[in-house]
This record gives sequence, structure tokens and C-alpha cells, in this order.
Amino acid sequence: MTWRLSETEGRLRGCALALALGAVGLSLPAQAQGSTPLPGAYAGWYEAKNRDEDAEPREFILINYFFTRATATNEIADPSGLKGVTLGPIGMPAGSAVRVERGGPAFYIEQRWIPVIEYSPLFVDGLASFRAQLEVDYLWGRSANASQQNEGGGFNADQVNIQTKNVNVALYPTKNPNELAIVVGTQPVYDAYFDPTRTPLNDIIRTGYKLAFLGSDATGLSVFSNAKGHARLSLLPLGSAQADKALRDDPRLKYAVLGMADYAYPVAPGTNVGLSAWYLRDETKGEAYAFEGLLRSGPSSTGLPSFVGTSRFNIERPSGWVGWLGINFHHNIDFRTGPFGASGFAMYNGGRYTSTNPDTTFNREVEISGLSANLELLYNFGRTSNDLVTLEGMFSTGDKNLDDGLYTSAFTLNQYGLPGAVWFNHKMLLLFPFSSTANNYTGAVTDLSNQGFGLKTVLATGAYDLIPNKLNLRLGAGYAESTVTPPENTPGVGRGRVIGTEINAELRYTIRYLMTVGLHGGYMFRGNFYNGNPRVTTNPWAGFTTFTWYAF
Repeated sequence: MTWRLSETEGRLRGCALALALGAVGLSLPAQAQGSTPLPGAYAGWYEAKNRDEDAEPREFILINYFFTRATATNEIADPSGLKGVTLGPIGMPAGSAVRVERGGPAFYIEQRWIPVIEYSPLFVDGLASFRAQLEVDYLWGRSANASQQNEGGGFNADQVNIQTKNVNVALYPTKNPNELAIVVGTQPVYDAYFDPTRTPLNDIIRTGYKLAFLGSDATGLSVFSNAKGHARLSLLPLGSAQADKALRDDPRLKYAVLGMADYAYPVAPGTNVGLSAWYLRDETKGEAYAFEGLLRSGPSSTGLPSFVGTSRFNIERPSGWVGWLGINFHHNIDFRTGPFGASGFAMYNGGRYTSTNPDTTFNREVEISGLSANLELLYNFGRTSNDLVTLEGMFSTGDKNLDDGLYTSAFTLNQYGLPGAVWFNHKMLLLFPFSSTANNYTGAVTDLSNQGFGLKTVLATGAYDLIPNKLNLRLGAGYAESTVTPPENTPGVGRGRVIGTEINAELRYTIRYLMTVGLHGGYMFRGNFYNGNPRVTTNPWAGFTTFTWYAF
């Protein structure tokens, strides 16, 4: 039987697809959401065209995302520290303690299910939408008959394993979400200025700062407007602690709060130039947690850097601030005005943390001053948008002495989250973590600062649809080195700056609409950055199979 979607249903499915891709495309705590059409936005369209026989826009929409990945790799990590989750750079002696060694590889299968719920009742006439997003993750064969996150793949299962991702209300005072949207509650937060509840994931990860500084969820208030350019204001409490309860019997909460202001102007169709000013104030004195009861947050944390790849400041009970000032652009990233596209940014971060311990034997104060930059070029050479060549460079300044009172590298929200920044449009599998994952996010570099030593990287990929819109092959290569020479791992064994060179290949087949299966493999030639490191004794490699299905 031949049939055709009505225009209403087609629009609904298109918006639902944006919601699905935005809500579950990130394979970590950073999840985006899309949106459904709002009744108030249809008035002009209904008047212009007769749609009496079409179905009404749905008030309630449920979208299901299912993902599973099988892995074989010689990157051996310990998932016990975070209850089934492994994060962090290879070679670290703590954290997930990821090592690369000869011998038998590690095998595991991980699985993720994310339901996305949106409710836009007709009686509110387009003034509001409610959204909720949950997540269930686990490894096959690990744990059963218990109650904790990231577990429940064992025999009998019977696991209570529901993680809250987002619960929020979006208000539209003008009944036009593009003019003004106010998002209240637990929401996706990114360093891109687009409204993540209405923007496809691909736009978010290729615009702004590409999640290199911020990519996660948080509870707070955000305002978005596309009336004249693109604008965003956000106020987000990142953490809290009773920092003075033990010493001063003061039970009041002290907060780490992030404020963000962004504006981008469309200088031409498909071309935007943006400015950003963010400010973080931290009064928690290092007592807040990134993982409750286990890992403290902030730059003085002794445990967090091993999981996220940042640098620890040599300071006790710090309070302080960090400011970011950046510029970004993107041009024709969807290839609507031609075959060439580009995007990039430059970001400066500065600040100061001061110890509140009067008897400290560490630094009394640590100053922050770092610069980062990115540029990506794209060329769509073939029949489909998947026939693509890309070239990208990423840079951040480095710090030669991480123990003194001056930190001169990138400062990201990985200092406060687990993780808090997940730049993953790099298209690598080992040099940077493979982003299609549920519980395992490990690689040579997992933070823009590269443990404080800075980063210089060049990444190139070429992709071609062997069968148009059905079977895609992508080949990639990447090179990375630190900006400064790191200190010795082993006394007497000097280290160099070269982190490594990766080559990889990926083959994806579209079984049905929004249902894909993939084969992915990569090999990394390790560099002298790992000289003297007993935990990296051979070159990393990994092979993956993936299955992904968006259903709505």
C-alpha cells in the first residue's frame, strides 16, 4: 500500500526527531532535548490551509532511545570506583586506573535506554511544555537484585536503576519559542548558545564551544531568544556544601554558581558570529561533591582529576572565581548554501582561588590564565551530506609547573562535573574517547587542558556513502601532543610532548529509519608522553560494534 505522511504528521515527526537526537545523542551525562510543535504556533498555518482531516498535534509524546555497544580493547579500566562506570585518561594510577598492556583484551557489552517524555496540553495554548528524561545504563552480566545506578545486567536483573536526566518546564510568554523561551528546572546545559530543548544535537556539538568547556545537566534557570540574533542567559548552581558547619557550627549552604551570557549575530544566512561571557563563583571551600560521598568537586579535589583528566591545584579549602570570555563562529555547517562549511572559537579563562585555611602549608593563592582555540573545515563532496571531508585543529595553552601559584591552561567544567565537559565531535576512538558509549569514556585525552599540560591536535576524516543514505564508510586519523613538556613519570626517564597518532575506520549501516548498526576500530601509536609510565606499555587498540534505535 502506498501512503504519504500528512504535513502535520510530517512536522511532528521532524520535531520529534530533533528531540530524540538532541535528547539522547550524547552518550554521557550531557543530554539534550528537542521539542514538539506547540498548538499556538499553528494558527497561521491552519488558517492558510485546510487540514480538517489531519490528526491534531499530540499533547503527549514519548520517544525511546536504545543503544548497545560491544567492546574488545587492550585499554583495561577498573569500573568498581564509580559503580560500573569508567572514565579518565589512560596511564593514570588512580581514578578508573586505565592501563594499556600486552596480553588478553577486555571484553564487555554495555546498554542504555532513555525514554523522553514531553507534555504540551492544548489548554495552555502554547504557553508551556513539560519535559522529563530518564536513563537506565548497565553492563551485561554485571549485578542483579540490588539498587544502584549503572548496574543490573546480571542474571535475574531485578534492578532499580533509574537515573534522572532532565525534569523541566519551558515557558513561552509570546507563544513563539523562537522569540522567547524560559526553561526552569533540571535541564541540559551546554557551552553552545542554542536552546537545547529545541535544537538538534548536531547543531549543538558543532557550534559555540563544541562542549569542550561545558556539556552536562544542571538545575537552574535559562532564558533563550532568537528574536534578534541568538541570545542566552543562564543561572546554574553547580554544587553546594555546609562548608563551615564543622569548624564554625554554621549549617548554611555555600554554593558554586555559574552565570552565562551569550549572544550570536547572523551576519549571513547560515553564518553566525557569537560572543560569550561566563562567571563562576565558588564559596564551597572544596567541600562540595561531584560524586556524593566519594569525589569532591573543584580545583582542589584530590580524586576528580584522575577521572576527568584535569589538573589539581596545590591549594587547601579554596574559595574563588573563574571568568571566561570567548568568541565563536560557524558557517554553512548544514551545507544549505554550498559544499563548504567551517566553525571555530577562541576562549580565554582567568580567575583566582584563595585558600581559607589560615595555617595552610600549600599555596595561599592560585591565579588562572589560559587560552584555547579551535578551527574545523568541512567539505561536502558527494551525493549526500554523509559524503564529507573534515579537518580540525584544537589548541590549549599548558602549564609547566602545576604546583606553583599560577595555572596557565584551560579551565573547564570538568573541574566540577563527572564529567562536566565532553567535547566529542573529534571523530576519534582512542586519542579522544569514543563518544558512542554508555558507561565507558576513556582515552588518551579527556579534558581540553590535557591534565594541565595543554593540547595541540590535528584531526582529519573522510566519509563516503557506499550506498546512498544506507551504508557509510569513514576513515580517520589524528595526532596530538602537549603544549609543554610534562614532568617525569619515573625518575631519570625523560618524557616528551607527543601523545600519539591514531588511525581508525567506521562502517555504519542503516537498517531502517533511525535504526543503525556499526563496526568501529582504531589503533593508536603512543608517543613519548608516556615514557616511563608503567601503565602504558604498548599501543592502544579497540574494536566496537554498536546498535542504535530511536523510536517514537
